[in-house]
Amino acid sequence: MVWLCGLLGKALKLGVALPSVVRLVVTLGTTPGGVYESFINLRLGRCIGCVGPVGVDEVYVVRSASVEFTWKLVKAIFTCCDTGDVVIKDLVAPMEDMEDPEDFRRFMDAVLSVVRGGDYVDFTGGRKAMSVAAALAAREVGAHLVTTVVPPEEYGRVNELIRRLRGVEGLVEEAARGNCGIKDLVCGLVSGGARTIVLM
Repeated sequence: MVWLCGLLGKALKLGVALPSVVRLVVTLGTTPGGVYESFINLRLGRCIGCVGPVGVDEVYVVRSASVEFTWKLVKAIFTCCDTGDVVIKDLVAPMEDMEDPEDFRRFMDAVLSVVRGGDYVDFTGGRKAMSVAAALAAREVGAHLVTTVVPPEEYGRVNELIRRLRGVEGLVEEAARGNCGIKDLVCGLVSGGARTIVLM
């Protein structure tokens, strides 16, 4: 115990950050593709460029208000598809879409409000400008950059499931609250062949 106190004291004197909660911050577009896949691939160490499993404790989904249904799908996936112990949080950026440089800055500020050095930022989802803003924010604080590639042949299947789930939005909301009666449909949105790449 004495050596542990000494080690902590040295770390504090040297300004070394002590281990804390690891966050995965993701951008969200019109499909939930990649959010769960990035999380689970990092957690299991099934990623290109990672050294082993990453103990992601929190997932922050940064999005615009226009993708509310997609957010509901993400919540349902994380609730019904065996994620283990993780906290998932929603952060709605104060803009509807990328329409001017100020929207870009607002989105970047939203990402900066939750990301810290050592966290992981997946910029796969959303508009390209949102991805760029998230990547710049990640680099500004020293976070890792992540992207997840869903095989193109899975897009049609996933889009068909999304279309079907739009017809039962009330059941999607129930699934997000833990009543997973449509678990097979919700978990069918997850791409088993998705590849997660840690770029930096």
